[in-house]
Amino acid sequence: AMSQEDVVSNSPLCADPALPKTMRAAVFLAPGRIAIDEKPVPAVGPRDALLRITTTTICGTDVHILKGEYPVRPGLTVGHEPVGVIAALGEAVEGFEIGQRVIAGAITPCGQCHTCLGGQQAQCGGKAMGGWRLGNTIDGCQAEYVLIPDATANLALIPEHLSDEQ
Repeated sequence: AMSQEDVVSNSPLCADPALPKTMRAAVFLAPGRIAIDEKPVPAVGPRDALLRITTTTICGTDVHILKGEYPVRPGLTVGHEPVGVIAALGEAVEGFEIGQRVIAGAITPCGQCHTCLGGQQAQCGGKAMGGWRLGNTIDGCQAEYVLIPDATANLALIPEHLSDEQ
């Protein structure tokens, strides 16, 4: 059983009140070294969603990161292909509810900058691969929870008749 000290205090209108404070995550340490580590459960901002991961994959890019062929900062949680259940929502997120099963794309652009509005979401912010944030510039989804930025633009509901693996 969790004590009150083990629970993140979030608004009851936008989060499961029983969210833990910490989670396990696959963290890049150095080329050739990824370890399971304890990290804080991310705080949810107004445009974010927090997913409790139910299924995720290991992409070839994750292997390149492990080998040191694609540089990321030490301490970063790897992974960028999550399926999960919404555990918390920022107040500005529209079209989704706590408890829904969703998928987030490997590319999570802002959806609002000039580049995104011009149809080039992978180059969000005018940067090459600027839309690839999870497991690249922000913590990814090889964890118990992941924060999805700009959630309204970056989540899709999974139909009831499909399993996570489908």
